[in-house]
Amino acid sequence: MRPSTPTLVLLHGFGTSKRLWDGLPLPGRKTLALDLPGFGDSQDQRFTVDGMAEAVEEAVRGLGSYVLVGHSMGGKVAAVLAARRPAGLAGLVLVAPSPLSPEPMTDDDRLNLKAAYGQPQKLRAHYRQITRAPVQAAPVAQLIADGARGSHAAWNAWPDTGSREDRRAEAATIEVPVWLLTSQDDPVISPQVVAGQVTPSFPQAVHTVLQGSGHLLPLELPGPVAAVLSSTVRSLEGGNT
Repeated sequence: MRPSTPTLVLLHGFGTSKRLWDGLPLPGRKTLALDLPGFGDSQDQRFTVDGMAEAVEEAVRGLGSYVLVGHSMGGKVAAVLAARRPAGLAGLVLVAPSPLSPEPMTDDDRLNLKAAYGQPQKLRAHYRQITRAPVQAAPVAQLIADGARGSHAAWNAWPDTGSREDRRAEAATIEVPVWLLTSQDDPVISPQVVAGQVTPSFPQAVHTVLQGSGHLLPLELPGPVAAVLSSTVRSLEGGNT
């Protein structure tokens, strides 16, 4: 019997929303993009890593077969949920993921990130700093809007708490195939962070390294990101398209 086609469950990173994934060319693929608690349109108050994982688990309950795809903060949330072995989980794709170990940010980095909340000029400067490929005006405007409509408490919770959590021990309980997608030019989750803090948690992962993108891979290189996700689905279907 041919395996069912899994749904790609898309989890955005810090400060953004499910709109991060809008530009991915995934024709014919089943997708479900979610707003994590406190971001986008979500009114959920569970701002911890565990709380966000619980919210995602509730959202996918009864979905059938699915692949968790997490970008940055969403990668850490996706990995923590995968460690719980939820029903239906077929695979895990981590896109420029925050490491399961504490993310290496300086105190000034954390303060500057928190200070950017709701400040269009600071947000624009922040996204200019962490990207390397051109991003069209509409997605940039969406990023700025997302920085104003999210919960202030959720915005502070990640740099203050979530990014500092050490969840490395849970990686050993993940039983599904794992794919890593990173960029050689990412200034946030740099090649050094990937080598020292990300890949040690997922030594068996299939790792694709792109070039020319900063941290916002789904916006900067939507085609290559979509190609990796489609390849992931095909592999889980046993090579069928």
